[in-house]
Amino acid sequence: MIRTVNKKKNIPEGMVLIPEGLFLMGSTKQDIDRLLELDRNIETVRLDNETPQRGVYLSAYLIDKYPVTNAVYKKFIESDGYNQKVFWSDAGWQYISQSNPPENDDRDNILNGENDCPVVNISWYEAEAFAKWAEKRLPTEAEWEKAARGTDGRIYPWGNMFEKTNLNCAEAKNEKPTPVKKYPQGQSLYGCLDMAGNVWEWTADWYDSQYYSCAPKKDPQGPKDAEVNPYYGQPEEVGVSIYDLRPSTGSKTLSGCKVLRGGSWNGSGVVHVRCTNRDYDEPTYKNDTIGFRCAKSL
Repeated sequence: MIRTVNKKKNIPEGMVLIPEGLFLMGSTKQDIDRLLELDRNIETVRLDNETPQRGVYLSAYLIDKYPVTNAVYKKFIESDGYNQKVFWSDAGWQYISQSNPPENDDRDNILNGENDCPVVNISWYEAEAFAKWAEKRLPTEAEWEKAARGTDGRIYPWGNMFEKTNLNCAEAKNEKPTPVKKYPQGQSLYGCLDMAGNVWEWTADWYDSQYYSCAPKKDPQGPKDAEVNPYYGQPEEVGVSIYDLRPSTGSKTLSGCKVLRGGSWNGSGVVHVRCTNRDYDEPTYKNDTIGFRCAKSL
């Protein structure tokens, strides 16, 4: 199977092959200590979810070269994907029936948005439905990380040194999503772009801060259930830093969250766009820093 997929003509357009094998997932204590030297404002407890680092074996798979763009997502809207229950999970269909996003401003913003910019304001449920419509799926957290950092445990997709010219983050001062091909110099070893910055990306996994301590070493699929009330507050309540020690007054407690990866255009690059950085939010949540890309099993 893997040998036939290695033939370029059998790889779907816009996807790349991630070969089977072992890679380093997560951060070491030394990695965390070095990060704390760079930014003394980070709360150490918020970084514990990246440890321990371990070797993880993944079967070969395909992943999108770019985040899903407005142009591509428009096809899902125009094909009446929001009204076809076959593409939606039971929870997703319930969500969509109650919130009716095809009729709100989000749809107009997508239809009128720049074609080559990543689609944003997409909930996890919508990302899941789009992936099924496209005959793909959302990547697992492990698949996302391997595609971003390769096998050598590098900190950023391009290497171990932060380079603000390689991505769209707070230091770039774009203050909005940018075209997915704008930063080819920031691509990963496998040729995936925008895996650092531009938009956070939904993954398939439920979030559990302790999952790395018990996850299987081959093809982990994420925990069966999400952690109840993980850490503090919602990321968007904190601004460019998602590492606030306490939630703001009146913030609600999160529960049943999905993992987000990659950082975004409004996050500080040194911390937020590292390949190991884990964030999360509820599957109904959406804002203009969150998008997604798809994967496909072989």
